[in-house]
Amino acid sequence: MSDQKLIDDNIRQDIERLVGETLESFAGVELVELGFKKEYGKLNVTVYLWKKEGIDLNDCESVHNALSALLDTIEDELPDEYILNVSSSGLDRKIVSNDDYRRALDTEIEVFDVNKTKQHGILKAYDDEKIVIETSGKKAGEKSIARNIITKVQPYIRF
Repeated sequence: MSDQKLIDDNIRQDIERLVGETLESFAGVELVELGFKKEYGKLNVTVYLWKKEGIDLNDCESVHNALSALLDTIEDELPDEYILNVSSSGLDRKIVSNDDYRRALDTEIEVFDVNKTKQHGILKAYDDEKIVIETSGKKAGEKSIARNIITKVQPYIRF
C-alpha cells in the first residue's frame, strides 16, 4: 500500500512540521526521508537522519525521545496507533536528489551509467545537468558525467 493512502495530507504535513521543529534543536542533523508504512495493524513512522559526522545511536535516541513527545500531541489525529522509528539514512543509501548530492560533496561515490560503466571518485560538483567527480589512478583528473545517462549513484564503501 502506498504511504500516501495511509495518512491524510494534512496529518503528513503536521508530522513533517513536527520533525522539522524537532531537528532544529539538533545541530547539523537533517531529515533525509520520512516514511509511513502499516505493519501488524500499526502505523510505522520512520524518520531517516543524516549529519556530516555520521548519525549514531545517541542521535537516534535523542531525536526519538524529543519527537515522540511531540507526536503524542497529535496522536488522536492519526488513523492508527503508531510506532516511531528513527534511523540513520545508511552508508549505502542511493544518491538521488540534489540534497543527496549536496550531502555527498567531497566524498567518494560510485556512478553507474546506461552503458553499464562503473566509475568512482570524489564528488566535486553537481547541477541539474551533470556531476563532476575527481578520479585517481592512471586516468586521474576531473570527469564530468551527464545526469541523464546515470542509472545509479551511491557512496563508495571501502572495507
